Parts: sequence; structure tokens; C-alpha cells
Amino acid sequence: MIVSVGVVSIIAAEVCFRWLGDRPSADMAGLFAPFGAGSYRLAPSVNTSEDLASGYVSCFTDELGLRCDSKRELATKAGDSIDVLFLGDSQGFGNGVNFEDTIAGAAAMAASVRGWRLANASVGGHSARNQLELARWLQDDQKISVGNYVLLFTPTMLINCDSYMRETVGQDGRLYDKPKNFLELLAISLKTNSVCYSRVRDAVRNSGIGNIPSASEQFIFGLYGGGPDERRINGTLKAFLGEFSAFAAIHGANVRIVYLPLTVEADFDPVRKAAGTQGISLNRDFPLRILQTVAAELKLPVENLRPELERLHAQGRQLNLKGDYHWDSYVSRTCGLALWSRIEPLLTKSQYPIETSDNPSNCDHGTK
Repeated sequence: MIVSVGVVSIIAAEVCFRWLGDRPSADMAGLFAPFGAGSYRLAPSVNTSEDLASGYVSCFTDELGLRCDSKRELATKAGDSIDVLFLGDSQGFGNGVNFEDTIAGAAAMAASVRGWRLANASVGGHSARNQLELARWLQDDQKISVGNYVLLFTPTMLINCDSYMRETVGQDGRLYDKPKNFLELLAISLKTNSVCYSRVRDAVRNSGIGNIPSASEQFIFGLYGGGPDERRINGTLKAFLGEFSAFAAIHGANVRIVYLPLTVEADFDPVRKAAGTQGISLNRDFPLRILQTVAAELKLPVENLRPELERLHAQGRQLNLKGDYHWDSYVSRTCGLALWSRIEPLLTKSQYPIETSDNPSNCDHGTK
């Protein structure tokens, strides 16, 4: 009886939501395409979106599968010359925020006013080696000319720099850890086609439940010295950056490195205490120290965005999305503009002249 009442209530709520004009979240359907050796990239010419507790997020890609603005005024096509190409994982891509609020998007919009052309090849879940594979494809197959590569290293991408991420791309353009059977596909379909599911999920987040990611998650411990061997990571990172630098040098491009800390680094005591209850000793500087040490050996410049996060935290701002470690829109945009103000004077123009847009309407976040 109780089950029957629950089912009827859900159906009634679903009908009511739809009658009021609400629709299920697209949940980034169609965003991914197969690529490489069982890996993936962003699909070309995508218009998709998702509804999150933090708000509505849209995502658009150009014909090469690089994230861009909705009007595609900053889109890239085969044969283009790019002054700066950003590479990174989900933080570089901008999980949970719109293009203009991503690190690369905010920088690109500000840069276009001054005649620079920036593009973003970051893909959520990619390792450094996945990104190198994508960079090679853009350079060699799509004939993109790049003046400067900017590698956006999160602790996750740094610690796992020698891995290669593989995922199954479903027919719906979403990522799955393995091919799904009929019942699994049915459950996914019910979730992605239900208004009730996404509304209940968001209501739980907005009520305050699960807003703050746990400081005791084991993967966090592993990023700050609770398990990984520093010498091994140092060696694999040095090998990767050496390989990437050689690739860039062949094409006459410069390489710059940016450290993107997790938001927990702005207030690390809860993480340190949670690890201490399990007898684990952590060091907030573990990933940054490795990155700076290796970069110094290879004479590669490093920009550290942790001070920006600490400044925003001191102002009392929440840094992360609700229930998610990724930076929220304000933090991401602010850090993107701060990064651009730092690196613009240090960059080298691309080898070939570029055409700049005469319409700066999408560039109202410019720094100058």
C-alpha cells in the first residue's frame, strides 16, 4: 500500500512539474565522443546543459570539440592559429559553471579585447597523458598553430600524471565506466528523463544536506601524501613534462604551468584532523612541492593560484560548488582573470597572424 501511494505521488508530481513547464535536466547529454585508445574527448558542435543545485549550466563546443561561448565567437577551427591553448582536467574544463565563468573562458574573453586568441582543450576526467594525446591531434591532424601551452595542473592530474584514462562513451554521449545492460540502461533512462529526480536531488542540496564535500574522503588523503610515493611521482611527472616540452619545442611553442589547488587547501585543518584520526599524516604542500621541484629542474615557469583561493576564503566566500570540490563560478572567474593578468605580459604571440573579433560584446569581464 505504501509503495503504491509513493508511486502514485511521484507520477502526480512528475505530471505537475511538466504541466508547469518544467523539463528534465539534459545532464550534459551528447557531450562526449570516443577518442584515442578507448578514451574520449568533447564531441564537436555540441549544445547541451544540465540543471544543478547551484543553477543552470550550459556547454557549447566548436567544430574541433573545444569548449567555447554560446555564440561561438571564440570558436576554433582546423588550421587556426592560437596564442594560448589551455590543457587540463575537470577544473580546467569548468565542471558546474558556464563558459564565461571558467578559468579559460574568463581569460579568453578578457584576452580577445586586446587581440589575443585563447582556446581550451581541457576535458573532465582526463589525465595529463590524455591531454597530450589531444594536443598532438590538434597540432598534427587539425593543423592548429599554438604559440603557448598552459598546463592547468590540479593535484589529481599531477599525482596521476602517468595514467591514461579510458571510459565507455554511451550512445547518449555520456561517459560510463563499462557497457551497461538493459536494467542499468533502464535505470539511467528513468533518472535522466525524470523531472522529479533532478528536482528532489537539487532540493536536498539546497536544503544544506551534502553541500560541503567530506574532508575525510580517502582520495583527498592520497593527494596530499597519504600513500603516494613522492619519488615515483617526481619521476613520472619529470618524464611527462620533458616529453611535453619536447613536443611543444618541435612546433616552436612555449610551455607554462599553473597549479590549481583543491578548495580544501584554503582551509586544510579539517582535512589534516580527519586524516589524523586514521593515523595518516598529510602535507598541504605535497603536490605543489613536487610540481615546483620538477618544473625548476626543467626550467619551466609555474603560476600558483592558491593565494587567490586563500584571499577569497578570507573574505568569507564559499569556494566550491554545492556538494562538489570544483570551484564555484565566482571563484573560477576571479582566478581566471587573475591568471590572465599574470601571464599576458610573459606570452609570445603565435607564429602566424590571427583575425580578432570586431564584436567584444562577450568580453565584459575584461581586465583592462
